[in-house]
Amino acid sequence: MSEALQNLRQSWREATAPLHQRWVMLQPREQRALAVAGAFTAVLVLVYGLWLPSRAAAQKAQVRYETQRALLLQLQGQGGVATGAPVTGGSVLRVASDAAGASNLALSRIEPEGEGRVRVWLEKADFNAVAGWLAALSAQGIRLEEAQVEKQADGGVSARFALSR
Repeated sequence: MSEALQNLRQSWREATAPLHQRWVMLQPREQRALAVAGAFTAVLVLVYGLWLPSRAAAQKAQVRYETQRALLLQLQGQGGVATGAPVTGGSVLRVASDAAGASNLALSRIEPEGEGRVRVWLEKADFNAVAGWLAALSAQGIRLEEAQVEKQADGGVSARFALSR
């Protein structure tokens, strides 16, 4: 280890020998001026190369942290709303179809009736699943305008609904 250190010192001396010779040939006043200029340059490099960029990065991180913290508090304040079925801004047809899939219901027929209105038929469906599906639609802003529900012999229900936004 000490041999490698000795080699490094020797290489450094050989590389800087011309600069050292020029330094020795300068007048003391010139040496002081160069020393002050060198110190000033070192301070500039430290300030503009290290301190200011790291300070700017820390400020960005602080802003990002505060934004994420505010979002977390907002979501925590909403409670169960954020954990419910996803709110879709799509058409009534798409929302009804997606919510039916999430409730494990098979829609036997879907018929659009103009802007923001759809008729839906269900055959041999579980009543509790239908009730959950209607609640999920209501939570997403879908209104139930008409409903016809018939009990089946096997315990399920057949239903026809008119939905709108």
